[in-house]
Amino acid sequence: MTYKAILLLLSFSLASCVTTPAVDDTKTYYNDQELIAAGATQLMGSDIVGSFAGNTLYGKYVDHTKSEQDPNANRWVEFISGDGRVAYYDFTQLVQGTWQIRTNLICFNYQFEIPQPENCFVVYGLGDGHFFISTRQQTTGDIVATILGRKNGNAAGLELK
Repeated sequence: MTYKAILLLLSFSLASCVTTPAVDDTKTYYNDQELIAAGATQLMGSDIVGSFAGNTLYGKYVDHTKSEQDPNANRWVEFISGDGRVAYYDFTQLVQGTWQIRTNLICFNYQFEIPQPENCFVVYGLGDGHFFISTRQQTTGDIVATILGRKNGNAAGLELK
């Protein structure tokens, strides 16, 4: 009986030593395969809405040349309203647009002076971070942007038309 009790105590103490790996916030991920290997999961439509609708996102475009020197380069902020409108600011210009969910993609249409095609992204979550994955033929699977932070409401006070 004592032998079983010792084994039971030993198994409990060993089980308490198991830890969940921490997310490395300093690592830059470049594609969906790297994210999946790190334990990221794809967000489905309702999860995307729950994570982004009514929030201000603070993000950064991923530099795939890996030559970026300025840590503040390629930053942006965007308010994603709950009614399908967006206000996007890249610290140069404020652009209005719309967003919607198509199956498990988030799609954006912006009103730039030169019309651009709609951009749709697969979204992955890893820890507190979110990543927008390209669906364009030439760059499918590449991470386009990393969400660095998010706040409730229009925290940056971006004008929304």
